[in-house]
Formats: sequence, structure tokens, C-alpha cells
Amino acid sequence: MKSARGHGSGAFAYTLTEVLVVCAIIGILASMLMPSVTRTLQNGRRTRCAGGLRQVALIMSAYAHEHLNRYPQALANADGGAQEDNGIVPVSEGVMALHPGVFHAMADDFKTPQVLVCPVTKFWLHRVRDLAVTNMSYAINLHAEAGDASVPLMSDSTLSTRWRELGEFPRHGTNVEYRFTFERHQGLGNVVYGDCHVESRKRFTAERPARGPVRRRPGY
Repeated sequence: MKSARGHGSGAFAYTLTEVLVVCAIIGILASMLMPSVTRTLQNGRRTRCAGGLRQVALIMSAYAHEHLNRYPQALANADGGAQEDNGIVPVSEGVMALHPGVFHAMADDFKTPQVLVCPVTKFWLHRVRDLAVTNMSYAINLHAEAGDASVPLMSDSTLSTRWRELGEFPRHGTNVEYRFTFERHQGLGNVVYGDCHVESRKRFTAERPARGPVRRRPGY
């Protein structure tokens, strides 16, 4: 590498070409490392999301244990549940719902409301009661069975299907396949099951029971 010694100073100087070459090499190395760094950050956030989702599932399991194996979405409001709200929240394929009422029913059981928020969203939740359809990180299975390891209980809300009213879906039972968008975890999503184990998947299947849809209550 060429260098030039200043008059009596003992300092070395680099030519403009040498500086540009070094900058180009640094840029190439950075571009090679960036995808790896980004992927590591995404994996870390997804892992934190999975941990939070499992904590929520454990709280829901404790609730079900105290309420004859019924989650809030299967228990009447008068009994401390949120069943009457099932028909007024956005639902996907008659199964997965953006249902803040489920968490409102268990508000006193959460030591930190932030566990209800996916880390990728960078949203701060001060109280469980502040949770609404517009800031839901997780979708609830309206037909989940307590303790069943094969039935999804909750998932990331970034499902690729349309959200509609529960009454718009057919009355026959069927298996519904869900996929996740790239909005949070690059096409992956976390799914927690009735036994509280969590899986990161590109898709999952949930059953729509063979019974009529829940109708809106008068006044809604």
C-alpha cells in the first residue's frame, strides 16, 4: 500500500484510491453480515414471543381449572367469562378471534400486561383493560378444549385470512388451515396448544365444530 511521509512530521497519508477500496471492502462485508444479523434478531423476537404466549396459556389453563375446564370464551359473562362477546369480535373462518374480552376476564391474573404483546410490535400495554381489537397480538380459538395437546388455543394474530363476523360462517364442521403473513416473524407464527406447548410454524390446522354460529345479542 502506498504511503507518503510528510515533511519532518513522521506521519503517513493514504491516497484517495486506497481509502475508497477500504470503504468498498467494509461495505461488502457489512452487506454479507446484515442478513445474518437481521435473522438472529428476528429469531430472538420470535422466541420471546413464544415465551410470552406460553405464559398466557398457563394463566388460561389455571383459569379453566377453576371454571370446570372452560376458558373465558366458553363461559358466560355473569360467571366471569366473555362468551357473550364471541359474536361481536372479528373472527377468521369461524374459529380464531381477535377477542380482548377473554383477557379482560382474566385481568387480575396478569402480573405484567406486556406479556400480551408480541415484542415485534414495540407497543407498550399499561393495563390489561387497555387491550382492544386494534392492538391484539394474539388470536383466540373460540372452540379450544382445555388441556388438549392437539387443539390450538392461541396464535399470532398475523393470519392471512380475512376477519369477519362469526355469523357469516357455515354451520357445518370442517378443518381450517391457517397461514401467517410476513408482517412479524417472516412467514412464521407461534401457536400454543391446550397443554401449553408452543410451536413456531408456517401453517396450522384448527377445527370448526358442527354447530350454528353465535348470534349477536340485542343491543350490539
